[in-house]
Amino acid sequence: MKNKLKKITNLTVNELLSNEVILPSNYLEKFNYHAKELEINLDDEISKQEINKVILEDFKTIEDYMNLIMATTINLKENTLNAKNAIVEKDINSLGNIYEKMINLEKELKELNNKLFLDDTTHTYNKKWIYNKFLNENAQFQENGICILVDVIDYSYILKEYGELLANNLLIFATKFIDQKLKDEHLDFKISRYDENKFLIFLCNIDNKQNLINSIINLEQLLLHTTLKSNSGLFIKAKYEFTHSEFKLNQDSKDIFEILLTQTKEA
Repeated sequence: MKNKLKKITNLTVNELLSNEVILPSNYLEKFNYHAKELEINLDDEISKQEINKVILEDFKTIEDYMNLIMATTINLKENTLNAKNAIVEKDINSLGNIYEKMINLEKELKELNNKLFLDDTTHTYNKKWIYNKFLNENAQFQENGICILVDVIDYSYILKEYGELLANNLLIFATKFIDQKLKDEHLDFKISRYDENKFLIFLCNIDNKQNLINSIINLEQLLLHTTLKSNSGLFIKAKYEFTHSEFKLNQDSKDIFEILLTQTKEA
């Protein structure tokens, strides 16, 4: 149910993205429309229970995250005071214990952070990360750069013909392939899953824009000519589409995302 709700939400938000103002009634109308397309009856009692369960799980994760942040702040104060005393008293053992506690707190915080801001399937960033971390509170870019929309075109077909496992493996393969190639180029980038079969790559600190664009074109061609083999022996040569747009400091992200999505639709 959670994956279906995410798909409905993405379809709704992307369709309303070009609107300057989104009224609750408009959102609800589009949400209901896409729910019916996916054969989900929002008035059905079982569906309501499943939806409520998903929402509660999401709130629970956020609550755990906030509680851990509060606990970390308190522990950090205590550990800082203890470390100060240990330094004065030259207590090496106490310093070692304090350091170990700090490492464990860091691991716990990182795990919860991953639950909030990483996509479950590909382990790239999710849409929450874009709006809560990458953009400012007004959904504007915090630096200059280039945004690339990667559309895994054959995802829906493979999902329908061969099932979710193979379709998800295609997404995992594509994102890992892109991640490694961009790392090989020593580029400053972040990858985020924006939609069911669409990913955004944000590239910042660009020295040569044309060289970067050439690298992206080359990356697209490499993916197009790469064949994926499943465990069952099935060979898949998927189609991908890359579109890009520059973004500027304090520019509204909605304008850039709309340009990229429109280019994809027109193509």
